[in-house]
Amino acid sequence: MTIRRTTVLPATALVVALAALTGCGSDGAAPPPAAGTSAGGVPAGATTGAPGEATGAPADAAGTFDPAVAVAHRSRDSYAATSEMTVETGEGAEKDVLTVTGRANHNTPAEGSRLETKMVRGSSVLAWEEKVVVDQAVYRRDKENGGTGWTTDQKPPASAGTGAQDTDGYAKVLLDAGPAARKGMETEAGVPVFHLAARLSPAELRRADPTYGDGRQNQGTDAADVQLWIDRLGRTVRVEHSTVVAGRPVVTRERLSDFGPAETFTAPSAG
Repeated sequence: MTIRRTTVLPATALVVALAALTGCGSDGAAPPPAAGTSAGGVPAGATTGAPGEATGAPADAAGTFDPAVAVAHRSRDSYAATSEMTVETGEGAEKDVLTVTGRANHNTPAEGSRLETKMVRGSSVLAWEEKVVVDQAVYRRDKENGGTGWTTDQKPPASAGTGAQDTDGYAKVLLDAGPAARKGMETEAGVPVFHLAARLSPAELRRADPTYGDGRQNQGTDAADVQLWIDRLGRTVRVEHSTVVAGRPVVTRERLSDFGPAETFTAPSAG
């Protein structure tokens, strides 16, 4: 999935924040399936029959579902969700911590979101901004310096696989990795989810999302360890992503919650 971020932040953390929002896979021989799963990595007792178009996966009484069916028939309905995200870059006293919190629409032809982004190093605030996106208009307010007014600019139209349209490319790559990537059913905030996890090479990252590797190879990016939790509608509920960029560890964590109908985001009032 893609979540819009502020461009005032340092590029390394920003690129990772933009990219690390869904799961991944890796090639190579897989070990035998985990206990409680079939040879295809599907939990024992899961319902595997194909549902109607774009309705996600059917689930049994315990909420167990087939993740491949969930992704293949993922819901294309528009929805809004609350996002809580952290990106930690570096270690020790030099570690930068980026937080992004707010609410955004997904699967919508036009973007809509209201997010607050803050980056700190120790007790120092490096950047702190509130941003509202309404279609192609972006409104920003500098909270670090106590600003109350908003600035406005335009963003380029979303290209294929980015912007307001979510992508399930990462989940597909994970599923292609075989049984080793299918960790089984878990629960997130009381919701049954399927846990996918694997290590993804730079080439595989680009296969999952053609925009992911842009400008990253020269920054020393290696493989990435990514974990993804999806619900039966194929939506990402939680993601964790670990990699190294230019010799610095970068760990991204995000949770999505409070799913509901797509919302109307309006331009903030002047002043």
